[in-house]
Amino acid sequence: MSTAWGARNLTGFFFLLAFTALLSFTAAAAFAEPVREAPAVSSIAVVSSPARGDTYELGEIIEVAVEFDIAVTATGRPQVALTIGTETRLATAYGWGGHSHPSLHFSYTVQEADRDEDGISIAANALALDGGTIKGPDGTTDADLTHEAVAAGGGGKVDGSLTSPPAVAHVSLMSSRDGDGTYELGETVEVFVQFNKTVTVTGSPKVALTIGDETRYAAYSRSWPEDRSVHFSYTVQEGDRDDDGISIPANGLILDGGSITADDGTTDADLTHTPVGPDRRMKVDGASDVAPPRVKRIYIDSSPERGDTYQLGETIRIVVEFDRAVKTTREARLALTIGIQTRHATAFGWGRHTLDFQYTVQAGDRDEDGVSIPANALSLDGGTITAADGTTNALLTHEAMAPDGDSKVNGSDVTPPRVRAIRFDYSPARGDTYELGETIEVAVEFDRAVQASGEPRVALTIGTETRHAAFRGWGTQRLYFEYTVQEGDRDEDGITIRANALSLNGGTITAADGTTNADLTHGSVAAGGRRKVNGGLASPPRVTQIYFGSSPARGNTYELGEEVRVVVDFDKVVNVTGRPHVALTIGAETRYATLSTRWGNDRYVEFRYVVQEADQDEDGIGIPTNALALNGGSITASDGTTGADLTHAAVGPERDRKVDGSSDVTPPRVTAIYFDSSPARGDTYELGETVEVVVTFDGGVAATGEPRVALSIGTETRYATHFGWGSDTLYFQYTVQEGDRDEDGISIPANSLLLDGGTITAPDGTTPADLTHAAVGAEVGSKVNGSLVAPPRVSNILLTSRPGRGDTYARGETIEVGVEFNRTVSVTGTPRVALTIGGQTRHAAYSGSWGEYADFSYVVQEDDRDEDGIGIPANG
Repeated sequence: MSTAWGARNLTGFFFLLAFTALLSFTAAAAFAEPVREAPAVSSIAVVSSPARGDTYELGEIIEVAVEFDIAVTATGRPQVALTIGTETRLATAYGWGGHSHPSLHFSYTVQEADRDEDGISIAANALALDGGTIKGPDGTTDADLTHEAVAAGGGGKVDGSLTSPPAVAHVSLMSSRDGDGTYELGETVEVFVQFNKTVTVTGSPKVALTIGDETRYAAYSRSWPEDRSVHFSYTVQEGDRDDDGISIPANGLILDGGSITADDGTTDADLTHTPVGPDRRMKVDGASDVAPPRVKRIYIDSSPERGDTYQLGETIRIVVEFDRAVKTTREARLALTIGIQTRHATAFGWGRHTLDFQYTVQAGDRDEDGVSIPANALSLDGGTITAADGTTNALLTHEAMAPDGDSKVNGSDVTPPRVRAIRFDYSPARGDTYELGETIEVAVEFDRAVQASGEPRVALTIGTETRHAAFRGWGTQRLYFEYTVQEGDRDEDGITIRANALSLNGGTITAADGTTNADLTHGSVAAGGRRKVNGGLASPPRVTQIYFGSSPARGNTYELGEEVRVVVDFDKVVNVTGRPHVALTIGAETRYATLSTRWGNDRYVEFRYVVQEADQDEDGIGIPTNALALNGGSITASDGTTGADLTHAAVGPERDRKVDGSSDVTPPRVTAIYFDSSPARGDTYELGETVEVVVTFDGGVAATGEPRVALSIGTETRYATHFGWGSDTLYFQYTVQEGDRDEDGISIPANSLLLDGGTITAPDGTTPADLTHAAVGAEVGSKVNGSLVAPPRVSNILLTSRPGRGDTYARGETIEVGVEFNRTVSVTGTPRVALTIGGQTRHAAYSGSWGEYADFSYVVQEDDRDEDGIGIPANG
């Protein structure tokens, strides 16, 4: 990673990884005292039925429920072994049900080779942890997993060669949870269509809604193969009104140029369904007179990992629930009282009626009575919280929350993190076998927050060989590892992970204090029949979905200079060269979205098109069938030679994506301005530390020159200068100088965003942005003392590059290393980082620095060899 922008977002990248995180669920009743009795299995049974007759067909889901005699908690992906014919198949945990006798639920999807004439059976003691846990409600007492066998049943035969079309099992509306049961302007109506077996969706199917006398359409949003459901959504417009409640006519599910098929991708689903009648809990009133949301309640939604006390580095999560739907720009914060100190939890997510906040315990935090929340502790901090219409401000007044004795805090207490679960994070792209170039991903979950540096790794047993999944990133309590299948890899039984396969390999895994080493002991993960490996296979990647990855900045129309983003999902990793493009139908014209970037594990490819002045489309942009073309480039499997199958269905026009490229462009307006950094230690920025400020707009922006933001630091005005931007976001930073002092915290006066000879415009490059904005009040957590000088410390060091092909660097390739410090650094001379390559020490030379980041690089030489992977020794 060789740019300032890439280096700056290193941490953010890993944070995002956490949003594709481990399945962790809890099925526990409330107990006044911890229960130490070990839960025992009281029953185990197949709780699903075939969609037709007595035989499960290809793609159908077999569900198993395991009921315990007391409540349980579970992490990871426990499994139940099913006997299907002469084969053992594994049903994987996906959720829970019940309260008085809680149960864990497992599912298995029928594969083509599955056959069972007598009916599915379950052997005695078929329940296994597979690297996860099942414990009592105290979180420490292991459950007793022994159970009796379940005999074969004639009602549960299996024939994976049968492929009846998927059929609609149920269509339902998610009712409005507002007080009067009425959807208001800007609220989202959600529709769920459940099929009797898993389906594949492409393009833009939609569901017709009857709202009053009008027909509106809920557009396809996403699908969940695990429960066979497809999700659609519609946003209430100003003219919508229905006093009896929304209804759905019979056969209201329409393909609209897309497709809904069985897993084979060719067998069309049967879309016929019965109507859904009006429901008075789902009225609609799209009038512009929207009632302001009010705070309904505030509560702590997390528990300490051990006992009743949060320790250093643990995260306290709080939920603010409103009486109706809300939107936020995420910069809001919530004041917490921890002991005699005020701390601020920051917004990190939201639901339809809720905002989620989190605070990480710092050194020095202490509260013997438990965390409390004062009255009216919710503040905007330069952001917004509105009703779903986006303009009606929420009322933020609320009552205090008393101290919670189960949420005490001791920031000086640091217990070593322990491995809670280790599991495989994804399945093969096709069937049960990883092919050449596919990535095997492993997630390790700890019982508390961790930090990692260097190159920890996890040993995988693939056939008779040991391979190593390399460290790739982390979330708060999770580390992520991956291994790319090589040509010689073979495993007919399925990959295993032996006990204690997680090793430091010269790196570190510690608690949040950075010094307390984690306990890396863990159990084994048994072979799974759905995780075989054959490095000799290289099937062509196929397009699984093509969709728009952006929306107009305002309303439903892209304006001049705005970017239209298109995303193509493949079913496995791809290599892309040259300039492939995607044809777009804009009005009567064909335009081309050109290759922009690839994401994450390179199964996702993004294309972009910038709206030109002549572009006009009143019906919405469409994507014709097979619009993805190589244009002289290539899209191949990871072997570099197997060409991808580029066929795909059309994406029909969407009225939420009209185009008007005329020169009448709406000026972007500031929606939020907020601090995006914290002091490296405690609540005070020291000499040389960087204060970062983010300004977001309601539309895309472009910037030139040196715009800046005025900061009030004590009695002085300082200026944060522009250093980067996203599509609708500008980033500014200021480095603390020796004379800076502020005991109350930095603030930002109203209308402090200044051009200073530069420009901030709409994407057309000529329409000036509206720079007016509200003030941002002082924060006690952002004091300043420029006389304090603590030495910068290394907070993270890791490889920031990947091999050009597979998992092996070739001669002449560059290995890049990123070193992150806890504050801005200046670099002189020629520092270097030691690399362990095989039995040799090589040195990555200094190549540049930006703020808190320094980059180093090493070019692979002819005699360099390393079969296990590059290491970075401690203090290298």
